[in-house]
Amino acid sequence: MFNQRTHQIFQNLFNTFAPISFLLVFAIVVVGCKQNRSDNFVKLGEPLKDVLPKITLIPPDEKDLEGKTLEITVGSEFKGEGDYSIGGGETHKFRYTFLDQHAVEGNKYIYAVVSYNWGGSGSFYYLTAIDKTTLKSVSQFFLGDRVKVESVGFKMDPSAPVSVSFKERGTETPMAAPPDKLVEMDFVMHENQLTDVKSLDKKK
Repeated sequence: MFNQRTHQIFQNLFNTFAPISFLLVFAIVVVGCKQNRSDNFVKLGEPLKDVLPKITLIPPDEKDLEGKTLEITVGSEFKGEGDYSIGGGETHKFRYTFLDQHAVEGNKYIYAVVSYNWGGSGSFYYLTAIDKTTLKSVSQFFLGDRVKVESVGFKMDPSAPVSVSFKERGTETPMAAPPDKLVEMDFVMHENQLTDVKSLDKKK
């Protein structure tokens, strides 16, 4: 009788306080997540999709006719043309494509892949980090020539390394064939440079 009565009491207590306990724990987790996010999270003034066309890209290793750093605005079409110096007072046209479908927002940076064609048959793909406070690209990592990007994202949250999945041609694959070898890489901003996590781990 005692055991049955005790069991009934505990059952009633559990039924009464379990929902409250769950809500309390849930609230603590949510507040904790928000607190961690707000400590390092730079908030954009508008939705990411509206910010992307305003980003300023700095193409790698090229200058304008006056020898200044080359800068271009992404634009609403997410692709366009520009001119870069080839020396001797001459310029050459290049094309760029901003892969907006793969752009993701991290704590301090927007990450996206940008391809550049400098006038030949190939396009060169770069993972690009854009500072959220200036909307300017600050670092880029060369992924390859004529690769096919599969995805860009975070495995955990916006403070984790950014992961890129893309296909490249294997050593046995002809140049005319589509990329067939899947590559997955994780990147972090280290000393203001996009760095492959594996290569960074080897240095430690």
